[in-house]
Amino acid sequence: MNIAGDLLRTLGEGIVGLVGGAFRAFGAAIQAVFGIFHSLLPGLWLPVVALAVILIVGWSLIKR
Repeated sequence: MNIAGDLLRTLGEGIVGLVGGAFRAFGAAIQAVFGIFHSLLPGLWLPVVALAVILIVGWSLIKR
């Protein structure tokens, strides 16, 4: 390949790496938050509280 093609491929791989890293970091943050909530609300309390929060937020959005 020529120099321009190599440069574009390298830039593309860098952008893909940045976006992939951002998604991995976001996933790790979600896992950490879920782990904290799971330790605070053991057993079936976590899904019950999560469902209640979803319903409250949904109800407030519908009322708007």
